[in-house]
Amino acid sequence: MKYRWATFTAVFGAMLCLGSAPAVAAPDEGTISVDGAPVRVAIAADGTAYLGNYGQGGGIFVVPPGATKPSRTISTGGHITTGLGLGPDGTLYVATADGDQSAVGVVPAGATDMARTIPVSAGFHPLAVGPDGTVYVANSTGNTVSVIAPQGTAVDRTVKVGAGPAEIAVAKDGTAFVSNQTAGTVSVIPAGADAVSKTIELVSDTGTSQEPHGIAAGPDGTVYVANIKSNDIAVIKAGADTVAERIYVEGGPQDVTVAPDGSLYVTSLLTQKLSVIRPHAKDVGGSISTDGGPGHLAVAPDGSVIVISPGSGPGQGSVVRYSAEALAATPLASGASTAAAPAATPAPEAASQPAAGAQPSAGSRNALLAVAGGVAAVVVGVAVWILLKGRRRKAGLAAGASQAG
Repeated sequence: MKYRWATFTAVFGAMLCLGSAPAVAAPDEGTISVDGAPVRVAIAADGTAYLGNYGQGGGIFVVPPGATKPSRTISTGGHITTGLGLGPDGTLYVATADGDQSAVGVVPAGATDMARTIPVSAGFHPLAVGPDGTVYVANSTGNTVSVIAPQGTAVDRTVKVGAGPAEIAVAKDGTAFVSNQTAGTVSVIPAGADAVSKTIELVSDTGTSQEPHGIAAGPDGTVYVANIKSNDIAVIKAGADTVAERIYVEGGPQDVTVAPDGSLYVTSLLTQKLSVIRPHAKDVGGSISTDGGPGHLAVAPDGSVIVISPGSGPGQGSVVRYSAEALAATPLASGASTAAAPAATPAPEAASQPAAGAQPSAGSRNALLAVAGGVAAVVVGVAVWILLKGRRRKAGLAAGASQAG
């Protein structure tokens, strides 16, 4: 009776922590050691990975295929990196920011520095590059997308999109798709267009945004959107005006990418997992735990996947390459919904977004769950210690009584 409260505390704490333990880690090909705060990744056709540094000094780490550390760093003039994209000729485009100064840097294939910069509006700018070399730059503060023509030296045109443009994907035909996280929509910009041709709704029955964030276009023109709030991947068929189906992914899916064979890879910050959806599947085929709270990811030509976990500050992030073999061997998902695990600190660019007119980010909600998970762990530890101490005391008294008798 004396320790009944401790037993209850342990049980309650364990219930809080049920979803806190990550999935059993599958073998990975290796951790890529980098300094700073990695936040973006782009992989070239030869397997070279480019990792954008959000930390002090900025720069882009260049990691050769299969390497575990960068071979060199491309300078961004001391500015932090907020977006990366590769053109069809190997040209690297990098969005940089420094106070109220933002630009898109152009790095020719094999170069060690930016050849030129193209000024854009102040803020943080995810970007994507089309098959013809057109660059699309999301302007979160102005709810627009800046379009830079192939080999351009200035912004060619600006297209109005929904509120809170988060990410951009470009299909093989040059159509750009923009996920508008605040508005809960996807804006469709045809190649060469000056305006959005249609808007696809991603809102709940009550009319609130499902917070679409990551977006990717498959080889057949199908578009996949990661919805943080509704815990699913929305599937939009080529040319469609509405969502065709949804694939449930637990833990607030943040980003999604498509492999050449049509496999989907999804990162979830809450559960700290990398989920695998097989080609044409209707649900998650398996998942593996990640190192910390996963953010952006990209697929390499050899089928491996590089996942970035930004961490909460310089030197605290991680970059892990998961081999194609490890991904193929991911354990089958049970299909049952599980409790969300505590989240790591949200990606730096998400935490630093301008607050004006913005909705509370998923990262801020995740941080609250992280605190709850941490408290739960402490509660369990203290309760178990008290129980063990009580039992040892009882055992000692019993032993003493036996000797006295």
